[in-house]
Amino acid sequence: FKVFEEYDPNNILLRQAYNEVLLQQMEEVRLRQALQRIAKSKIVIQFPEKLTPLSFPIIVDGLNRNNLSTEKLEDRIQKMQ
Repeated sequence: FKVFEEYDPNNILLRQAYNEVLLQQMEEVRLRQALQRIAKSKIVIQFPEKLTPLSFPIIVDGLNRNNLSTEKLEDRIQKMQ
């Protein structure tokens, strides 16, 4: 692959390899359909009253970066749970 890419970038086998990746690995058709569906969707912004499960890793990362407390990170996470 690297040899074709470097010395013969217009080789038909190289083009075939790219096409196979798009069609089989990335499922280009499904990806395109999903992006079109997302583009047509309405964006709804909500502000939850308390932390959601998906926000937990972000909050923990922030706690780890802003280490202003002498309390261990594990203890702070236990309190949050």
